Amino acid sequence: MSMAKIDLVRRPSLISPRHLLRYIFFTEMQVEQAAKILNEIVSANGVVQDSEWERFVLSSRGLYVKVMRKLRDVGLVEKRMGDYRLARDFSSALSKISKYWLDILDLFGEGDRSIAF
Repeated sequence: MSMAKIDLVRRPSLISPRHLLRYIFFTEMQVEQAAKILNEIVSANGVVQDSEWERFVLSSRGLYVKVMRKLRDVGLVEKRMGDYRLARDFSSALSKISKYWLDILDLFGEGDRSIAF
């Protein structure tokens, strides 16, 4: 009898937009809640009034609040003039983070050991 091969992956590969959420959120419930929020915005043609926040709630208001706060903090969702919309901030933030990390690696490669986190 042969043993099944099990691959352990620390981070998922980006196969679908949902996989992106697994880089940001820690639990599957948070991923599900984030997916619901983003799907609601998409299905509403990109704009949901903040007064309609209850349509975002998956299982509890607390989960919704926590996930929406993080979606806004990382720049995936923005609130503009009372409306929730998909935002571009996340993309530019990732580009800046990428460049900064490469700068850190370059300094380290040049012998700088004063780098502290």
